[in-house]
Amino acid sequence: MNYRPLYILRIEHDYFDQGVCRALGFRISSTESSLWRRRGLLLRQTAANEWIILYDGDGAGVDTDSDVLALDMDMTDPSFVLYTEWADFHPSSAYVLELPIKEDRISAEMLKETALKRRIGAGFCQVRIRLTSTLFQEACQGKPMQAILHFGVPACRWEYLLIPRAGVPVTKEEFTLEEAGDKLHFPPFEPVRMYGQDMFRTVSEESVPMHERYGYKLKVFSSVGDGRKQGILKHVATPEPGRFLDAEKGMVRQVCNL
Repeated sequence: MNYRPLYILRIEHDYFDQGVCRALGFRISSTESSLWRRRGLLLRQTAANEWIILYDGDGAGVDTDSDVLALDMDMTDPSFVLYTEWADFHPSSAYVLELPIKEDRISAEMLKETALKRRIGAGFCQVRIRLTSTLFQEACQGKPMQAILHFGVPACRWEYLLIPRAGVPVTKEEFTLEEAGDKLHFPPFEPVRMYGQDMFRTVSEESVPMHERYGYKLKVFSSVGDGRKQGILKHVATPEPGRFLDAEKGMVRQVCNL
């Protein structure tokens, strides 16, 4: 057999380093796998975010009048919905993406919600690839068509809560949160009562596009009088999506112990 690329699927997401999305994956739809077998087609994952459909160059080929390949797209990271910018997305709904289309890059809004109820075991989106004569001819010429699904991220303000040690009084403007490169700015912590206890709270002035890793270096300082300050938390963790789901809309929360 002489397997050659027929169509390429790639997923990019601004949340991940270099856009390499590791939160979604493709598999052959179980309800329509017989067509793949009859045409001698294969699906192979060639990178963390790339899949290639292969055809046998020595085989009979495909029927460009009627063949439609079906793939299920699955979420492999349940937090995907928390760091993805997708207006009116409903995780429990069934979506469909019809390919090929003229654009190589496909945004989330091009995945259409259907009126159908999602089948048990099915992916959240079914990708349907019509094997047109143009698609097959391009593949035969060694220039397979491709679809790049691109997902953006929301920008959120960062909320930090400080839990004081037992016996430490909660007084106003005693602590500050600072970023070493002066890229983020936080007002002084304010005393609040949350989770049934007294603590300190501050929220960033800037909204930050969500990412799995940030280059910020955050420290908490305590005022010691006469304009002087002392570092008390030298390595403050950045917020993680989904860790505190009760945060206000447009914010991500991190809780630290003093």
